[in-house]
Formats: sequence, structure tokens, C-alpha cells
Amino acid sequence: MSATSGRAHFRYDGPDSGIAVMSVEASRHRFPKHSHESYYIIGLMEEGASYCYGPEQEESLAAAGDLFVINPGQVHSGVPAGNTSVSYRMLSINRDRFASLGRSVNDDETLLPEFPMRFKAAEDLCRLIRRTYALLDRSSPQLLTEETILDLVAELLPHASRDKALRLPPFTDHPGLRRAEELLSLDLEENLDLSTIAAEAALSPYHFIRSFKRSYGLSPHKYRTQKRIGAAKAMLRQGVAAAEVAQRLGFYDQSHFSNAFHSYTGLTPRGYASGT
Repeated sequence: MSATSGRAHFRYDGPDSGIAVMSVEASRHRFPKHSHESYYIIGLMEEGASYCYGPEQEESLAAAGDLFVINPGQVHSGVPAGNTSVSYRMLSINRDRFASLGRSVNDDETLLPEFPMRFKAAEDLCRLIRRTYALLDRSSPQLLTEETILDLVAELLPHASRDKALRLPPFTDHPGLRRAEELLSLDLEENLDLSTIAAEAALSPYHFIRSFKRSYGLSPHKYRTQKRIGAAKAMLRQGVAAAEVAQRLGFYDQSHFSNAFHSYTGLTPRGYASGT
């Protein structure tokens, strides 16, 4: 990250582990609304305060000492409060691995848990999150790391809702909107036009945009951009050069891709790809 947006450190724990860690210091980066369909994001705000849904929703403010959990598929943002900077640590755990860990803790745990967006964590839990982050960041012995991750999941589960399953995408039963969502998720190099996608949904362009945003929480354009960023992450982890990623995913050029990638992740493509 640039000096104006703070410092970020990212590391994923092997290409198939389903776990990554990220620390951010003194950042004023404003994330657009987006979601992570396949990951739980577990964050601890260390300094400053940030709106998890955006400044229009005061109740989403996560302050220093608050734990925030982004559920898979949950639309959120990240906007520092006022003209301040924030520092936080974050763990990303693949939802399937999280479910497996949950079943290890509770034999009857069959549903993906849904967590509140933020809550004040006991100091023991804060220390456990910092310890888990440090072990993953240092590539510590696998046995110790796995034991600590299990301890963390066991401490988190009591904070989850116990009376309902996590709602996962697709978020609508409308067949036209689901066809449009599939179109937006495929052939990411194509430059789709609004009338074509709206026709798939059997709606006028205006009503399609409104209906899609109501169902998925994002405009069609932002939804497709998010899909492109997700595909870019996978390609960068596989060692594909940023210039080729930009070309294969329909960005105007490498600069356009780098700016979009940084906007959604807080990292440059190179910084993300170098996570080991």
C-alpha cells in the first residue's frame, strides 16, 4: 500500500489451506461495498474505528477492541470514521474449512454459523486472535497452528446465532435474476451491456438494476467487478503475471486492473501475489 493509505501485510497459508492473514496499520483506505462468498473474515480492530457497512449505518461502527466477523456472502464495506486512520488484524478462513472445524468442536454442528457483524470481545479472545495471526504469519509448526485455530473456532462459536443457518448466495428465487447473475459470473473477459443482461432477467434495464441490487446488495457492475477481482486472486496465486490477468479478465489495461484490485483488497496485485 502507498504511504497515503498506510501499510498492509498479507500472507496466505499455502495455496490449498483456505486460510490467509492480513495486518493493516494506519490506513485511511475506503473499501467499496463487496462480499466474500467463500470466506469468513475475522478481524480485530486495534486502533481507530471503521464503519463495516459504511458511514450511513452508525450501528456498524467497529472501534478499537471490537471484533468484527464478515460472514460468507455478507455485503459490507470498510470506511474509517471521520478523517482518521485505522489499524487491524484479519484472518480469512474458507467457509468449508470453518464448517469442518466447527464440527470438530461440536459433533452436532451441521450448519454454517452466522455471526453478528461486530461485538466487544473479551481480552482472552483478543489475545487468541493475535496469537493465531502470529502463528500463521510466521509459518509456525503445523500441529501448534492447527490446535490454536481450533481453539479460536471454539471460542467464536458461542457468539454465533444458534437458531438459523447462514444464508448463502444466490439470494433470490427469481429465475430471471438468477440467470442474469450466472451471466455476470461467467466469461469475465467479455464487455457485457446492460440491455443484454436485463433481457436475461426479463426486466427493463431500470427495474433490473433495482431488483438485482435489492437481491444481491450490489449493482450489476460492482457484482461483476467483484467476480473479476475474485478470479484475479486465484490467477495471481497461480503465478499469472498481472498484465496477463488484466487482459484475461477484461480490464482496460494493467493500470486499470491494479487500481481496481487495490480498491477492493487494499493491496497491490504484486503485494497479494507475494503472500507466501
